[in-house]
Amino acid sequence: MPSSSFPSSSPTSSPTRATDNLLELAQQMSPSKPPDVLRRIRRNIEARANEIQDNLSTLKRRITDYENQATTTARPKKQRKHNNRAADADDSIPNPQTIEDRTREKGRHFVVEALFLVDSDVFTVEEDEDFEPCEEFASDQNRIQGQLLQIKCYLPDDVKHLRTTTLISGAFIDGMSGQRSSTSNRLRVASLSKIVDDIKPFETSSSRFNAFAKLIGYQPGTPTREPYYSKLDAPILYDKWEGKKDLDSFLRGPILLKIHATIIRGPNGATGLFSGKSKRPSAKTVEKMYKIHRTSLGAILNAACLAIWMHSADTQLVEIGDETGINYRECQSYYLQCILNGLANNKAWAVDLIAYWDHILFPRC
Repeated sequence: MPSSSFPSSSPTSSPTRATDNLLELAQQMSPSKPPDVLRRIRRNIEARANEIQDNLSTLKRRITDYENQATTTARPKKQRKHNNRAADADDSIPNPQTIEDRTREKGRHFVVEALFLVDSDVFTVEEDEDFEPCEEFASDQNRIQGQLLQIKCYLPDDVKHLRTTTLISGAFIDGMSGQRSSTSNRLRVASLSKIVDDIKPFETSSSRFNAFAKLIGYQPGTPTREPYYSKLDAPILYDKWEGKKDLDSFLRGPILLKIHATIIRGPNGATGLFSGKSKRPSAKTVEKMYKIHRTSLGAILNAACLAIWMHSADTQLVEIGDETGINYRECQSYYLQCILNGLANNKAWAVDLIAYWDHILFPRC
């Protein structure tokens, strides 16, 4: 737009000058002045005030005119195209909107009982027919195959063959993302006072670091190494911590069980959990929606990661902590590997782990 189209920086009739005159007239008023002088000053004040009002009205009209001109001549912005997977789905897919909704719900369920984070390419990788679950942690490729195997357990049978399509992968990922967002808000806001005794240290990122860094495994730096967060030397993960790892109490930390109770039973789910009084409400909760009657391995390892995140300096529940640098997906995978290795070797701590959780969360099931 040519520069001449823009308004002048100075109006033709200056409201500033009119205001100055008004102030000068006001200063002339005094009880000692004769009545006729006061009346004249009053008339002048009213005249100046009207002049100011007229100037302001003129300026407002000019601004409106220039805004209208700018709107008319400005380059139109491109409209953002929102994803509409169902509408864009292949014609061979029946009822794509229904399929999308069902798949999104499966993604939410997956986060609750399986994994709350997965590798980004798990929906595009080719399925390995020769994959052996016992070799899941032998390589990155095998780990992804293990995740894929779990996802297929949650996908409806009639859409498993559509796994790599945008309709299915997008809906499942949306469901996972939505559940993570809901979980993070519940843990740090809605249910915090029901999970911990004192919420004040949770107010800021720095206050959480100062209060809980050691609790979640922070190891200070030394002359020979950088500071880091240990996956095992984190007291919050243990039912009893005496300065060293004790597998008999590993992944039995009270906060972990409270977190899972909160996720499946609502904001008050952790109340009375260890006294056998955790309410299993009749309202529509995750526990009822997904017919959860026992503890899954995913629930345990997810609760471990969520407990660390909840007490960390990190501000968002994402794969890599924005403040700590903790890779929560790696932690999740590591704890799963610990449990599966323990079960494979018939270790008592692992064999009894689910029974311990069930005894507290589902005592009458």
